[in-house]
Amino acid sequence: GAVASGLWCFTTFEGSHSDRTHIVGTRGKLTYSTFDLEQPLLVETEVGTESFLLPPPVHVQEPLIQSVTDRLLGRGTCPSTGISAARTNAVLEQIAGTAND
Repeated sequence: GAVASGLWCFTTFEGSHSDRTHIVGTRGKLTYSTFDLEQPLLVETEVGTESFLLPPPVHVQEPLIQSVTDRLLGRGTCPSTGISAARTNAVLEQIAGTAND
């Protein structure tokens, strides 16, 4: 029953780098960094702000890398293909403005 919306901008000017995600709700806000794991998770509520320095997550890409390796070694299948990779790359090029039309 939660309503959400998101806004990302990957193509900003040189000095505007910011790696922060804010999740805002009716009773508070969560703020965290996606890539800078030295930054704490902030939980803001009407009571105040709490800061949590969390351990880095396990390698989220490992299952996909393992499935690619298994496929190349003939031991399994992989959900990603050259076709899906090319499609993803084309979308990222469109976002970054580097597509060669």
